[in-house]
Amino acid sequence: MKKLLVILISFMAVGNGFGQIPPVNLKCEYLANPMGIDIQKPRFSWLFKGIPNAKGEAQQSYQILVSSSKAKIAFDEGDMWSSGREGSNKTTWIEYKGTPLEAKKRYYWKVRTYNQSGVFSPWSEDAWFEMGMLKKTDWQAQWIGVAGTEGKPPKAVELNKEFTSPKPIKQARVYITGLGAYQLKINGKKVGQDLLTPGWTHYLKTIHYQTYDITPYLKQGQNEARVDLGNVWWSSGLGWQSGFRYSDGPNRLLCQFEIEYTDGTKDIINSDESWKGRLSAITENSLYHGESYDARLEGKGDWKPVVILTNTKDKTTMYNTDKIAIAEGDEYFSTALATLKASNSSMIQEQEDIQALSVKQVKPNVYVYDFGQNMVGFTQLKITGKEGTILTLKYAELLHPDGTVAQENLRKAKATDQYILKGGAEEQWQPMFTYHGFRYVEVSGGKPKLTAKVIHNQAKVTGKFACSEELINKIYKNVTWGQRGNMHSVPTDCPQRDERLGWMGDAQIFAPTASYSMDMSGFFAKWTKDITDSQHSTGYVYDVNPKIVVDGPSKPGWGDAILAVPFAMYRFYGDTRILAENYEGMKAWVEYMNNHKSTKETGLYFFGEGGWHGYGDWVPVDKSPTKPIGGAYQAYSNKLLGEIAAILEKETDAKNYTALSKKYAEKFQEIYFNKTTNQYEGATQSANLLPLNMGITPPDLQKTVAQNITDNVIAKGNHLSTGFLGTGYLLPTLSNNGQHELAYKVATQRSYPSWGYMIDQGATTMWELWNSDKERPDQMNSRNHFAYGSVGEWFYSHLLGIMPNAPGFKSVIIAPKPAGNLTWVEGSYESVNGLIEVRWDNKGGKFTLKITVPANTTAKVILPSMNKVNPLVHEGINPLFKNGKKFSNAQGVTFVELQNNNETVWNVTSGKYEFSVE
Repeated sequence: MKKLLVILISFMAVGNGFGQIPPVNLKCEYLANPMGIDIQKPRFSWLFKGIPNAKGEAQQSYQILVSSSKAKIAFDEGDMWSSGREGSNKTTWIEYKGTPLEAKKRYYWKVRTYNQSGVFSPWSEDAWFEMGMLKKTDWQAQWIGVAGTEGKPPKAVELNKEFTSPKPIKQARVYITGLGAYQLKINGKKVGQDLLTPGWTHYLKTIHYQTYDITPYLKQGQNEARVDLGNVWWSSGLGWQSGFRYSDGPNRLLCQFEIEYTDGTKDIINSDESWKGRLSAITENSLYHGESYDARLEGKGDWKPVVILTNTKDKTTMYNTDKIAIAEGDEYFSTALATLKASNSSMIQEQEDIQALSVKQVKPNVYVYDFGQNMVGFTQLKITGKEGTILTLKYAELLHPDGTVAQENLRKAKATDQYILKGGAEEQWQPMFTYHGFRYVEVSGGKPKLTAKVIHNQAKVTGKFACSEELINKIYKNVTWGQRGNMHSVPTDCPQRDERLGWMGDAQIFAPTASYSMDMSGFFAKWTKDITDSQHSTGYVYDVNPKIVVDGPSKPGWGDAILAVPFAMYRFYGDTRILAENYEGMKAWVEYMNNHKSTKETGLYFFGEGGWHGYGDWVPVDKSPTKPIGGAYQAYSNKLLGEIAAILEKETDAKNYTALSKKYAEKFQEIYFNKTTNQYEGATQSANLLPLNMGITPPDLQKTVAQNITDNVIAKGNHLSTGFLGTGYLLPTLSNNGQHELAYKVATQRSYPSWGYMIDQGATTMWELWNSDKERPDQMNSRNHFAYGSVGEWFYSHLLGIMPNAPGFKSVIIAPKPAGNLTWVEGSYESVNGLIEVRWDNKGGKFTLKITVPANTTAKVILPSMNKVNPLVHEGINPLFKNGKKFSNAQGVTFVELQNNNETVWNVTSGKYEFSVE
């Protein structure tokens, strides 16, 4: 009996993947356990783990089960879909292929994997996804609002619904959206953690809604739903004069409560004429100007019946000269024409609390709070005082010499909150429908306790970076804070002044850095839809998206974000759906350029007439000619479109646009390249960087052009002179062309213009201008712009040495480059295929590299040569390379070749490794 038992246990251990970790990090679309998705064929992703610490672990195949109930998934019954054993090492974006999914129903799924030996893992833990509304008829609710609250901007209102739940509740959901923004409370408690919902979209085409589990908020018996409605992007007024609004109001709500009782019966409670409304204690609210709240008005005011707004037309001031006839005429549109779509990416939430470093009295009863960090959000105040006491909070990035806040660079934005006390016990308040970019807050009327609340879209931090040079660490910190400060439903240019728009040029150059730092897959997928939603019928796109304020066509380097950003998402996350869904929009933009009158006349696209041809290399030290930038991006976008077409197996388009890219590159070379000086027109760093990095410069001239860039940098005392478009290319170009030490000198400069100069002038985020401390202090001058933070990509790709070698880092290049005074660099990147870790030390003539290559992933490792004649390479205790040739292999490591000054190249399977080079 004992022998039989031992044999049986051994057999079971082999059969069920003894030692293997089941798949983890299960996601449906971009989220774990998403509620309310409306994609008919959602995609599944997971991490393959295999056997811990084993080398060469890889997924050979997988099996997915999707069930209609928790009971069925517990018994391994995939009644909705069983993929069977699918022979693939793919772990991301696996499309559902089962029975059609039903609206508002929850489904459960799990996955198991088979390793390289065919041994299967245990099943993963159960995950779930829940469907939302799938068609218009799923909505029974109507848009409602309060009549007479129109304005510039409209007045904030409260909406109220009391209802009875007569039986024990099994579960309940709310499907909800609002225009401008809503905040829902049930029985006095705020529902969920999201802020500024439903977020900013091109409202004329798409309005997002959210789904929340409200089971914990309800009770058997009497319940009350209370919704506050404010303006935010919809009706605050946007742009430098705050004059562009989607609507003058009234603001509106659409919501549908669905309650299921334990006996199987259901109630549906809709927004309809049975609701009541009244003015809010929020007396004013504006995205730019702030929020005013009179606590004495809480619970005051008579309720009156709401009005139905479903089919009404809104008067809009969003148009400038470039009008779009969304509805009849150009001044009106209706929300009935927009598509309601579930929010499938992360929403804005509170991320961090920061306490003031100091509080100084600058005038009688006026105090300035310094939070030590330029951030984005608002403050929460706590105070006890007399009824009617007025507290005024002014937000700013800067101080005047007398210590008061300086708001001149905010232009027309007042960035001021006001709170009027009701008196009595301690009062606590924070604004609901605004946010500010600030480091300092000036409070007059009292001295409350203030806590700064940092808010931005919830996105997982995926990158870590640190090194022995503290200046680089400070720059990296500013890069990440600049990113966090401009993630508010769209990638904004700045978070503080009267702008905060989704500028395309800024985003396309920063997208790779952003994607190292945080998981941007869902965020940028949402924003790309804003771009194509806003696209003009002729094919051109707009400089800012969602489209508002700035007329079209988009300028060179800005419009091309419609290709560059989705392609970056493909590189970082392997997401082909973002390419497929936006392909026609990409193609329309490229066709617009290719068929533009300038292209027909000169052979190359350029924007505009006369001497102005777009923004050029925006706010550089040395201005580059703007006209060539149009042709450069035309060739580049045709090249990208050809690559994207090939990925999507559109063979004819791939061939066509690749050929056109070559044609435009040759024409660019003919028109803008000076064969005598080997410089492109303008001879600036950016003028040479763009064609060199966009596949335009012929191979036989690339070293020469790169040398001209090097010479320019040296002539400027090892300084950059680039603007938004050129900066992201400069350091990688130097490093890739034998000038890595020079790139490091540029990166660590402390004199103007440089990132170090910003740091030494007290910057805690990236500046808009290299000299934001001196130029235009009262005009276009933001202390929180992410564009120059594009240097972060070089930190990861060249100092740390992590680069994608296949989409989603399925294969990764690990090629760290020691430089300057660096003695160590360490960091990681959490790719969709697993955690990649790197640590290198360079001391005493010995370079040591420790890496982790995640399971189901391979790496190409390029080790620098410490001895230009005869490198000696070890992996652990194993000598790998000496005497100028391969000596042996270690487990999981295969020698490939010698390259570039005796750098050794190795292919590595998954696992942990330690290399040393002497």
